[in-house]
Amino acid sequence: MLNPLDWDLGNVPPGVAWGGVDEAGRGAWAGPVVAACAVLDPETVKKWGHVLRGVRDSKELKPERREALAAELKAILPAYGIAEIDSLAIDRENILEATMMAMRQCVADLALRPRILFIDGNRAPRTGLPERLVVDGDALSCAIGAASILAKAHRDALMIGLEELHPGYGFGQHKGYGTPLHRAQIEALGVSPVHRISYAPVAALQQVDEALRDNLLHSLERCSTVAELHAWVATELRPAYGSLKRVWVETLRRRYADRLVQVADTGSEAPE
Repeated sequence: MLNPLDWDLGNVPPGVAWGGVDEAGRGAWAGPVVAACAVLDPETVKKWGHVLRGVRDSKELKPERREALAAELKAILPAYGIAEIDSLAIDRENILEATMMAMRQCVADLALRPRILFIDGNRAPRTGLPERLVVDGDALSCAIGAASILAKAHRDALMIGLEELHPGYGFGQHKGYGTPLHRAQIEALGVSPVHRISYAPVAALQQVDEALRDNLLHSLERCSTVAELHAWVATELRPAYGSLKRVWVETLRRRYADRLVQVADTGSEAPE
């Protein structure tokens, strides 16, 4: 089988920088979706080809090897970008669009703009750069494989951190995916603030609280400045998220937007 680095070199013009884009966490029930872009160029290939030839689809690597290779890639790549979109935005936009948003953001953050991007999958994120879609690209392309490693290692670290914030769910073990353990812990503990309530398996396990919804509406109405409205999202909406129906969240979002306009019109504060 052709080494992924050789596949890349056979599919880019000589002398140019190119990038690969991939995501991690699209199918998970909890936590963010993460996208990464890894940039390669001829100088990096010449100097670090022995490392790049060891790049594989992140799913084929043991966690320890993946973490070590992610650290090495960060040290040798001429540029890379990583972006994450949280569960609230996933539920608001849908997972496909949230993934595209993360891909666009990780490319926008690059210090070096590649001449062409290889995108894993069959959907173009429309980054503004020339894009080539590559189905199963994380197995075919070195740049996409490197991006998959960066995205997966970054997201795994985030999920381990979420286990500390929300103990008992096993996020550090299953990384938010729908395992039997994960389902059992949701049944025991309820849906957490970092779960994706737009996902049917999560919604089916929710224990919703109408009184909490009403309390949130009342506290939202009491906010009189932009700072108070922003604080309401962080200190009241997010902690309650797992106990709210998705339709309730949409109602709260619309009312939040209305309150921002009202505050701006009164001249109390301008929206940031």
